[in-house]
Amino acid sequence: MNSPVYYLSFYNEGGGFLFPDELPSNYYSPGLFLIESSHDGTYPYAFSFDAMDNGKRVSLKLVRADEGNPKSTLYVVRTEHYGSFWFNLEVVNPALPYLGSRPQLKQISGFSMAVTTDSSKLERACHNFDFYFIGSTLLENDL
Repeated sequence: MNSPVYYLSFYNEGGGFLFPDELPSNYYSPGLFLIESSHDGTYPYAFSFDAMDNGKRVSLKLVRADEGNPKSTLYVVRTEHYGSFWFNLEVVNPALPYLGSRPQLKQISGFSMAVTTDSSKLERACHNFDFYFIGSTLLENDL
């Protein structure tokens, strides 16, 4: 199974990341799409990237655009109905850890953020077709 793209929020008071359900009540922080950074600067070929498509959860693949270059940070999600969505992976300061209680993320030593290269296309897909990326919160069975 591919590594997931996580949906985490920055928690300023703690200096790190939490899943939205781990944030204190009445605390707002926008979510970010984060993946586990590697120690050697390379990235896996693909990640699983969850999305909502017309009210249904779907699992898509975020795939390295340059298949032969493990240090490439340009990735793409190809969808059947909405075209391709491109993302760059940008390293996040390794001093910003995961602060929550989910054991799957306790050993992660750093993150990279998946940043869209075309936010207006993502907004159009969400507005026109009810399609949007949600990432993983590791609570999929609760949906």
